[in-house]
Amino acid sequence: MLPYAAAQQTEENDIAKLNAIVVEAIGSIAAATGLTSEETLAILVQHSVSDLREGKSSSERSFNLSKFNKALNKAVKAICYATALNSTEISNIFTQERHASIEAIVTRLREKSRENRWHLSHY
Repeated sequence: MLPYAAAQQTEENDIAKLNAIVVEAIGSIAAATGLTSEETLAILVQHSVSDLREGKSSSERSFNLSKFNKALNKAVKAICYATALNSTEISNIFTQERHASIEAIVTRLREKSRENRWHLSHY
């Protein structure tokens, strides 16, 4: 078992890596659509992934939904790979709180990922 300090450092490293992945994912959607990262995050916390894929989003700024969804799919895959969560779980975490910060989203992603892995380890 790792000493507490080493375990804490590992947890902090994991959160920093996940934060970088989420920031990059949001940035890639923003770059593909011409939106800012803040506008992209606002859209992601207001609409589920399935709604976005079906074109059910309302944004004050127009953007190419096809490009948004293509970048969204890549972003969700990257987050899925990093967390072992599925797209529905990721979508629920993003939409759980309307004005969530990236840090809050990363924390929830990490917690849900750990929760799922704990459940799997008991089978």
